[in-house]
Amino acid sequence: MESNVYQAPASEILTAKPEAAGVALYVVAPWKFNLLFWATMGIYGLYWNFKNWQYQKNHRGKNVQPVWRALFSVFFFGPLLKTINQENEGKAKPLPVFALATLYILANLISTVCDRAAARMDSFGILDLVSLALIPVTWAVMFKAQKTINFSQDDTQGRRNNRLTLANGIWIMLGMVLWGLILLGLASGYFPEQTEAFLSSLIMTAS
Repeated sequence: MESNVYQAPASEILTAKPEAAGVALYVVAPWKFNLLFWATMGIYGLYWNFKNWQYQKNHRGKNVQPVWRALFSVFFFGPLLKTINQENEGKAKPLPVFALATLYILANLISTVCDRAAARMDSFGILDLVSLALIPVTWAVMFKAQKTINFSQDDTQGRRNNRLTLANGIWIMLGMVLWGLILLGLASGYFPEQTEAFLSSLIMTAS
């Protein structure tokens, strides 16, 4: 069963182009991966999935659509892990595809359901906490995959991609705003009076 549930289509078997150069997967420094993932509350995962499939398309000639594979990553995360193992073959212990893909899919599906249900509520509640609690699960799965990616591309420290760009900085700032709004919403839901007093004093100080 394990060999079939997340099996990539046969047409996606690695076929290296003679002219292919550079890396075949998205290499990024561990510290940068962690910063961007947590600063954006995991939204970075969308870009991460896109870049990995884009590298496979450009450097391995795979007939894939990176955008769609990123948007619907719950369907393609298993095949991506298998691809990572193919790139890493003979170098290190392979990733446990079934276990990691299952964790990733469940975490994302449960989080999505909780987010949609919470959106119908007037205030933050337990569903929002469940969604936030699942972020570390997604991070753990993706970070394990990232370390294997770096190893497979002979760049364990991710030196090819270890600097922050202007775009990275913008996303980090937007992510901080998002984190602030979420924490404020949680505080107002559980400590309404204290939150209101804090905001009032903040407004008075600013004015």
